[in-house]
Amino acid sequence: MSNQDLMQSIKAKWGAMITAACAMSSVPPAFLAGLIANESGGNPLAKRFESHVLLALWEVLLGRKTAYGSITRLSLVGFVSGASLPVYTAPATLPADTYQRFDSLATSWGLTQIMGYEVLDSQLHAGPIDNLKTPPADLVVTLRMLSQEAARLGVDVTKDFSEMFDFWNTGRPHALTADPQYIPNGLERMKIYAQLAAGDTDPGT
Repeated sequence: MSNQDLMQSIKAKWGAMITAACAMSSVPPAFLAGLIANESGGNPLAKRFESHVLLALWEVLLGRKTAYGSITRLSLVGFVSGASLPVYTAPATLPADTYQRFDSLATSWGLTQIMGYEVLDSQLHAGPIDNLKTPPADLVVTLRMLSQEAARLGVDVTKDFSEMFDFWNTGRPHALTADPQYIPNGLERMKIYAQLAAGDTDPGT
């Protein structure tokens, strides 16, 4: 599928939702659309399991590491047990779906492929993992993540689009992406989406 066809498809399926989500954010709709194109191609059911993330989370849960980013053993025990925080010791019994719940933390979900472990960030207020799988809730979480990370890194969400694509993909604003075309593709798809959106408001069309 060409970039033109991809962005037309995303606009047709998600354009109204993207506009509504961005109405309360400084992130332009074209960037969010480009991010969706890069991450899922517009498929809300997209998901990707990351085995190295699962291993890192298990090491924290077992006490072999202090934390994985901001995720501590305390938050992991609370999540897999289904208990309310604070939880200081593992409960005597665990839910039958404990392993599936843990796997869900190491899986990226939805239109923008948010990692499941983001629901453990108390500052993000992402809610349950189902929010990451369900538009428009995942778009709201995405915009919140973008704003928080941009503020932390000193990135302007109204113009520093290369850096925003970069830190979404790598966690840092000036790092090499696994796909060398990730940022160029995102910028090109942004441009196409902006042109499509402009066409909607052009009185001559």
